Amino acid sequence: MAHEFNMKLTPQEEWSWLLAVDLFLGGMGGGLFLLFLIFNLSPSIAVLSLGLVALGAVVLMVELGRPLRAWRALCKPFSSWISRGVIFVTLFIVFGALYSAPAFDSLSWLAPGSDTARRTIGVVAGISALFVTLYPGFVLAASPSIPFWNSPLLPVLFSFHSLMVASGLIFLIAPLGLESADLRSISFLGGILIVVNFVLGAMYLATSKGSGLASKEAVRRLNEGSLGWTFKVGVILVGMIVPLAVVLWTPSAMALAGLFILIGGLLFRYCVLKAGVYVPFPLT
Repeated sequence: MAHEFNMKLTPQEEWSWLLAVDLFLGGMGGGLFLLFLIFNLSPSIAVLSLGLVALGAVVLMVELGRPLRAWRALCKPFSSWISRGVIFVTLFIVFGALYSAPAFDSLSWLAPGSDTARRTIGVVAGISALFVTLYPGFVLAASPSIPFWNSPLLPVLFSFHSLMVASGLIFLIAPLGLESADLRSISFLGGILIVVNFVLGAMYLATSKGSGLASKEAVRRLNEGSLGWTFKVGVILVGMIVPLAVVLWTPSAMALAGLFILIGGLLFRYCVLKAGVYVPFPLT
């Protein structure tokens, strides 16, 4: 039986700034905790990461529309990436708090009974933090009606972008007391992350451009009009090229580079959401 299709390409309008803020805060918090573990940073960095993820969870509950019923998001872990994401966030906050709290004198009573127990808690917290950076990409990739999001590259891109944004936050707060040796190591990693994200983003756009009419239209939206300016100037120039130049040639301005990375990180999530276009649907 032949079908007629509605060939009008309709941009999605359900998700916009509020979800972009949630993805930004949660991803940055998860990435920050991973950097805390990798570089053995101050426990205050871990506390900040927990606060960012918790704040992102609050924003998500507001986005869901009925905060008092948000617990229902836990009820479908076998079929819903949002449900899995809530579980990852909960595990991260619990085990991240257990891992970092004993570093503060007033909370030393929370210290695990042995080094093995503490290492185990740290591993669980680290794995949970990794999935906090990954799951937003899986949430979007599980949307077959929007082919631009329906890509296995998206979770990887979101995770690496979260690490880049977390490094930007460290650049921004470094003047508050970060050890210079730690800053040098993180700035080196931050430069690598900018390059990796640029390459992953180019791959994502290239594959999306060849993935059908709706996906091709999404890429066009990222290159033209007001969204195109936001993407090219805000995400690429301000969020990546300028910070990379600062990291390479003007390390004394790292705080400014960090601010630019944060701006680009938020705009990246907004652009990915706003670029989404529904696949044409059959009329008969």
